[in-house]
Amino acid sequence: MTPGSAFTAPAALTDLADIVHVTFSEDPSWLVAVQLRFKEGFLQVEVDPDDDSVEVSFDASHRPALRHWASESVSISMNERYGNLLGSDSAWWWLLRNQQQYEDGFQIELGPASSTMTFQYLAIASRLHLRHVAEANQATADPPAGRHHR
Repeated sequence: MTPGSAFTAPAALTDLADIVHVTFSEDPSWLVAVQLRFKEGFLQVEVDPDDDSVEVSFDASHRPALRHWASESVSISMNERYGNLLGSDSAWWWLLRNQQQYEDGFQIELGPASSTMTFQYLAIASRLHLRHVAEANQATADPPAGRHHR
């Protein structure tokens, strides 16, 4: 997405039914988009290869069309790999902006409030890099030994 742009989606998404990774047809490890189907509709994150930004779209009735990778991509169902997430809700998602004002990341929290998982999709070198965001425990959140904040 370009700086200052926005997309419209419901305030909360419920009952995750399908997760699809869209990959570059010549290299299945090259993730170019992710499509999540909820009860309310389809949420899609796609990387723009021209500026390594992410474009997020939502459509209540069908999967949004790919804008950049339609002729060069293959869809792969991830339902088996992420089966424990099917049926999950998402009350939170974020569009991430870097220090140069490019919207080059998307983050989504899935699951019940008592046990959520957060995934981050970062656009780097014309592909999406998937990361699992884990909560830091107190031991790792403290400053390194020898450095004290006052």
